[in-house]
Amino acid sequence: MGSKYTGIKSLVYGQPELKKFLKGRGQPKVDWFVKATICIKIKQYSKTYKISKRQAFLKLCNLSSHHRKKGFYMLMDYHFKNKRHPGYWKDRMINEPDTQINFYKNHVKKWF
Repeated sequence: MGSKYTGIKSLVYGQPELKKFLKGRGQPKVDWFVKATICIKIKQYSKTYKISKRQAFLKLCNLSSHHRKKGFYMLMDYHFKNKRHPGYWKDRMINEPDTQINFYKNHVKKWF
């Protein structure tokens, strides 16, 4: 009955204190700051304008005020900072409605 891991993984999984160095598989988690900021603004917009959470998120993505838009741009810069081409991902998030809907569906919807 041995371990199901072989090679170097067997050494890491055999030592409980080394498990903290293992990285999880898949997409990295959204940072707590980005998550909290988006949730707060969505709740605020949905209560103020009496709209659904999805519509509030789309309103947050497409702000008309210069200062609010700049704040959302900075938040997306912070969110996409570890990507290879962060400007490309930020521009897609801001300009393409399909990308906004996918981000809402894959991330924001699970936070509520």
